[in-house]
Amino acid sequence: MRNTSTLLASALGVALLCAASPAAAQPSVTLFAGYAGTSGIDDATSNASADVRNGATFGVAIGLPFDASRELQLLYNQQSTTLTPGGGAAPFDLTIRHLHVGGTVFVDRAVGRGFYAVGGVGVTQFSPGTSGLDNEYKPSMNVGFGYYLPLGDRLALVAEARGYLAFVNSSGGFLCSGGCVVVLKSDAVTQAEAKIGLMARF
Repeated sequence: MRNTSTLLASALGVALLCAASPAAAQPSVTLFAGYAGTSGIDDATSNASADVRNGATFGVAIGLPFDASRELQLLYNQQSTTLTPGGGAAPFDLTIRHLHVGGTVFVDRAVGRGFYAVGGVGVTQFSPGTSGLDNEYKPSMNVGFGYYLPLGDRLALVAEARGYLAFVNSSGGFLCSGGCVVVLKSDAVTQAEAKIGLMARF
């Protein structure tokens, strides 16, 4: 809970800074809901792939135009899922949180209209909901594309697809603290996500 509060406080801080920017900058806030699949985690004992349940995601993106066709962005994204390690081990809850900085580039159009490419880098938190497994923080990145459909001067519907890559580089002991029963490993954890959102400029 404390880690979640820290991440959300960081996002709120940037939002307040954007709100204090000149009106001409037109900062934006987009609320997203989506669905994602996760892969890349294995059982270090059996070498079998762990099953990470596909599930709903939610997030917020805070944007500030950089020039006519590019926008800076802070992204927070979260998925609550279940991980089944394999080898007879019991499933446990797993929350995956991304906090990334990056930006969007609109294709031959002004910011906030039509197709765009998006990307960012930052940190991913893996938070297991069971005793004996510790939180993990790993560097990560995302890339994707999307489409803005304006609903007026200050509102737009957003459809987006993103891929996330967390660089774990662990041959054993991922999500493990001390003498845990389940030992997981991963070179990189990947997520594929489709989502829709509502963007507001102010």
